[in-house]
Amino acid sequence: MQLKKYIIAIVILLALVAIFGCGEPKEKPVPNAMQTIERIKQIRIGTDAVHLPFEFGLDTGVQGYDIDIGIEIAKDLGVDARWVKISGYNHLLEVLKKGEVEMVISAIAIDPKHQDEFAFSQPYYASDDGIARRFDDNEIKDLASLSGKTVGVGEGRPGDSFMATQQTAADVTIVKFPNLDDALGALNRRELNAVVGDEQIMAFSGFKSYRNVTTHSSDMNEYQYAVVVRKSDQALLDSVNKTLDRLKESGELEAMQKKWFQDVLVQAKAELEKHEEEEALRRSPKQINVRINKISGPFKMDGLDGFVLVMQGSGGIFKSTPILTEGNRGNCKFNNPIPPGDYKLDMMSIFRTAATVTVQEFPKTTLSMEINVSDKEGISIEVK
Repeated sequence: MQLKKYIIAIVILLALVAIFGCGEPKEKPVPNAMQTIERIKQIRIGTDAVHLPFEFGLDTGVQGYDIDIGIEIAKDLGVDARWVKISGYNHLLEVLKKGEVEMVISAIAIDPKHQDEFAFSQPYYASDDGIARRFDDNEIKDLASLSGKTVGVGEGRPGDSFMATQQTAADVTIVKFPNLDDALGALNRRELNAVVGDEQIMAFSGFKSYRNVTTHSSDMNEYQYAVVVRKSDQALLDSVNKTLDRLKESGELEAMQKKWFQDVLVQAKAELEKHEEEEALRRSPKQINVRINKISGPFKMDGLDGFVLVMQGSGGIFKSTPILTEGNRGNCKFNNPIPPGDYKLDMMSIFRTAATVTVQEFPKTTLSMEINVSDKEGISIEVK
């Protein structure tokens, strides 16, 4: 009886092993992409639809430059494209690795670190990292100017690894965001000093969504976007490259670029250039014309004829032409343009007094200084 129970126990144990297996569970083998495409009559393409103008959401679907490329790839395969929205660079590659999509198109740069597991198509777009800043922050102009600043990056984007290894800017605090659009939003809210990332994506998003933000071209960290497939799917890679060749040779790829973002990037660049011109104008030295007005008092205006005004301050020492009067008004001008800053206006030889005036950063080259003299209210000075 005891032997019978023992035999039954062994049979049950063997049955359980047969059903559930033993040891660590084996990974499910990833199917061949071309076989899957043939079986389901479509190609599943993963994309993180937050990279305007390459891929972005439209109601429940997606649109953009990359989307148009993916549609052409599917067309040449004789199937429909099924877009799978996936958040995050690392998650995109993980889903591709597991076989849940056959291909990824999401403004992904060719990265040698991933070439053991994934295959990259020939490049279809050349990009580089730019620096986004607020329009009112003129200190940030290049990589070195990011020293001591708080800088946002899109996690997994080329700018993420670039800022982690660059040696030019010191003491930079890096803040990672799920995507560049979130980083630009934080910059717009003054939570960051700058964002480093794909120049075209940031220029487009800034122009469309964050009008207080502009993107500088930096000529740093150049890279190229490509379609990503699994390393084992050489047949699919060959088909993708064949489609890209067709789009390049026919001019369709260039037409797609113009369709989706070329005009916007031109407008964004023009806006930046206009702003930089205005900023240069604001900081430029000003020609200052002076008018002296007698409001009330017993003194005679013609007693000012021949005297000069002297301004001394952060920009140097500046003298005016001799004052000429007519009636209750007098005029003169400073011989040389005066840089913005604070100055002491010496009027000791005229009114036995001195005053502090500020030449502000107005976006123009000529300013007026009004000096009003009153026996009741004294002397008031305004530069405008």
